[in-house]
Amino acid sequence: MEKKQKLLHMQKKKGKKSKDPCPVCDKELFFNEDYSKRAGLLDDNEECVGWMCPYCNTEFDFENRVTYIMPMENGRGIA
Repeated sequence: MEKKQKLLHMQKKKGKKSKDPCPVCDKELFFNEDYSKRAGLLDDNEECVGWMCPYCNTEFDFENRVTYIMPMENGRGIA
């Protein structure tokens, strides 16, 4: 009988499903029923214009469309 080869990179991850994943980095943004880990973005008039993922720093509008992606090599030093 032939054994089936398991391809680890093609298997789906098992575990709990994210309630509110970031569309870019898939990190969990759900905090509790009342709050989220999303950071609000304000314009010069202090009006909310979108949100930012605290993990990957990607900025989104209210329809979850990407408005800015933080580059991987951003030139910042390590403190």
